[in-house]
Amino acid sequence: MEQQNIPPYQDDEITLKELIEKLLEFWRELWAKKWWIILIAIPFILYFGYKAKNTPITYTAELTYTLNDAGGGGGALSGILGSFGLGKGGKVNLDRIVALSKSRNIIHKVLFTSIPLDTFGGKKDFIANHIITLQELDKEWTNKNKDWTGFKFDSDSIDNFDLNKLQALKMLYGKVVGGKDTKDQIFSNGFNEDTGILTISSKTKDEQLSIEFSKLVFDELKAYYTATSTKGNRNTFEFVEQKTDSIFSLMRAKEFQLSRFNDSHRNLSDPNLLTQRKLMETEILKLKTMYAEVTKNKELADFSLTAGTPDIVIIDEPIPPLDPAAMSLLIEIIKGGLLGGLLAVGFFIARKIVVDAMA
Repeated sequence: MEQQNIPPYQDDEITLKELIEKLLEFWRELWAKKWWIILIAIPFILYFGYKAKNTPITYTAELTYTLNDAGGGGGALSGILGSFGLGKGGKVNLDRIVALSKSRNIIHKVLFTSIPLDTFGGKKDFIANHIITLQELDKEWTNKNKDWTGFKFDSDSIDNFDLNKLQALKMLYGKVVGGKDTKDQIFSNGFNEDTGILTISSKTKDEQLSIEFSKLVFDELKAYYTATSTKGNRNTFEFVEQKTDSIFSLMRAKEFQLSRFNDSHRNLSDPNLLTQRKLMETEILKLKTMYAEVTKNKELADFSLTAGTPDIVIIDEPIPPLDPAAMSLLIEIIKGGLLGGLLAVGFFIARKIVVDAMA
């Protein structure tokens, strides 16, 4: 019985051949449907082109800054101040700074700052109203339940806002800082973990508005953080300062009293008067000792307040002209053509596979 010689890897060669034939078959099918593929891709090209053409130009203003929190160091000095109950150490928490910058307390102050822009013909108005008009948020908010068209804030007294204004303020705040369902938020703040440099970024349709928003957020953040960080040391300084002024006033009054007494009673020989003068001199000496001590504490409190004040410094602030950001029409058209073409190709390939399987 003769044994047939079977070429090695024959199955693999047949499989590869079939694969090539199948690919060629798919290619012939797609080439035959090329005009249909182009026709299907056209709506995608038109949509992406329309979207690029109608997407407004935006301007992003970035402000970089650094924070050196003096409360976090001090070495031996912190120990000395601590022995007097002055100065408290603490590590700089950049996440806390970022969270503070997005707080309603700070953002609301910025939103209700009045600045002149071309939005209303160069007239001053709240930043909140500039944003609502420029970003067309009134149209975006309008739904079947409420028409917000033309809405503007006419006051910055948030405590006196009615429910409609509070709802509008809440929606505007969400647009500014972003949220779960918010796209293209206006404001963001972050930091580089390696360098510790923080960056405030504002993106709007108006170049000057983007710049002013970033600067105002920084100013409000700096003021708030400085005030809260130095509150304890400031209270200590003010208390010691009041005690210093009080003791000084009392000491001066006693010295005037002793001076008048000496002028009225020269060549004293009465033991009672001598005793009275001795008591006044003792009281003045005691007040001078107290004044010297409280003055020293005042200097320590002042030094603690100065040394404990965080140093928040701008590295680079945004200046015009800002680079406008807009979608590239050519790139969007290419993206639309590729997406539409791939969908069409996928459809015809899947259709042929199904037809071949049923044959």
